Amino acid sequence: MALRDLRPAGSKTRKIPYPTKNPFTWLFLLVSCPNYTYEVGSWIGFAIMTQCLPVALFSLVGFIQMTIWAKGKHRSYLKEFRDYPPLRMPIVPFLL
Repeated sequence: MALRDLRPAGSKTRKIPYPTKNPFTWLFLLVSCPNYTYEVGSWIGFAIMTQCLPVALFSLVGFIQMTIWAKGKHRSYLKEFRDYPPLRMPIVPFLL
């Protein structure tokens, strides 16, 4: 919902995503694509709970694909917004 609310209906304008009162948006302080971070985290948690190799492999492949998407989105944010927060990473805080 936080990403949906960045653009008014029928508009093509884009805004920089920032954290709100919603605790799930607080990750916007550290990463450009927290939705991918949360999804990868949930798949890793599921793989640990089930202790199933195919789920772990699926999580790895999903992480690789979402990292590619997150890097692209992060690059477009940096190109489009001059005042984009410089400490944000694409998907993994302080790492990647």
